[in-house]
Amino acid sequence: MDRSRHGHNLFCDVLPARREDGPLKITDGDISIFTVALRRPFITALGRKSKTRNVAVRIRLRNGMEGYGEASGSVVNSRLKPEALARTLRVQLGRALGKDIREFRLLADEAWSPKGRAPAPAAAAFECALTDAFSKSIGLSLREWFGGAVRNIETDITISASPALDAKEAAAQALEEGFRQFKIKIGTGPNQDAQRIEAVWEAIRTARGAGRGGAASARDALILLDGNQRMTPAQALRLLDRCHRRGIPIALIEQPFPREDLAQMAWFRKRSAVPVAADESVQTPQDALRLLDSEAADVLNVKVAKTGIERSLQIIALAQAARKRLMIGCMQETAAGLSASVHLACGTGAFEFADLDSDRLLAPDQPAGDFRREGPRIRAT
Repeated sequence: MDRSRHGHNLFCDVLPARREDGPLKITDGDISIFTVALRRPFITALGRKSKTRNVAVRIRLRNGMEGYGEASGSVVNSRLKPEALARTLRVQLGRALGKDIREFRLLADEAWSPKGRAPAPAAAAFECALTDAFSKSIGLSLREWFGGAVRNIETDITISASPALDAKEAAAQALEEGFRQFKIKIGTGPNQDAQRIEAVWEAIRTARGAGRGGAASARDALILLDGNQRMTPAQALRLLDRCHRRGIPIALIEQPFPREDLAQMAWFRKRSAVPVAADESVQTPQDALRLLDSEAADVLNVKVAKTGIERSLQIIALAQAARKRLMIGCMQETAAGLSASVHLACGTGAFEFADLDSDRLLAPDQPAGDFRREGPRIRAT
């Protein structure tokens, strides 16, 4: 990262080497807090943000290879504030100095362990940096390390829980860029939710009628709904019924109810006309097992930013064994932080739905990632 260009750091700790014997030794690294503005205010049922404050961790090896990871902070949970995440990452990085990168799995497991006491975003970022450095050291990209299934994926674009006119404008701009899949934030009230969905659908229909080059047509558009745990079963059922009566196709509804209420999710799933996806309910592989045992979801959303790499792979395996569909999502990582998720999606080829748009939602002045984006199309490099 060019610190002179992205000079929003509150601090930047550079740790010296303990030992330098061997090309695969971790010799130093740095942790920094930086800020990136959002192109538009990001609004959900949980709150509103105009910028994100993230924590970057970079690991360097004696052979010159580097690994990168990134954690998104939270304005709600004090343990997930950037300063707290950075403190944890300093401890983890200090413990790793002088170790061989081939021990990356042991180092990551220590961060995730109760003894490591690292909040999930910090442990995930540290694990990403370790794995990135290791794969580069053996001459593989992360995509190749994960299996190299495909090189390109198509992602959706998130429409935040803004007023209907703003949502329509955001959708129209995304249509111009070629987006065909729209994940609409809901859970702000029955009328507001319905009006927002209808406004996005109108933007899609208008774009089709105008015959704009590269714009999505009503026939191939995909609409996903994200309730962020803020709905009741009655609200969700009425909303889906209203969309059906108005001819608006809904591909799935994600996490309409509180994460711990699997019984309510299971009850709703049996009555829903569209697939039900779980996001906040899947924090760990153990959560995934409980979700599958409860038959509470059709789709599991995997987020590297909260479950890291090994745990994400475990959740993928569990979902595939249960013949469930998979989505890969993100928090508010920059392109650099999003790279691990892009490479996981391309490397495994396991995901039917991709919600990897955080870099597109942020201002252009952000650290570059190991992929190329052309609108909704992402190519791992």
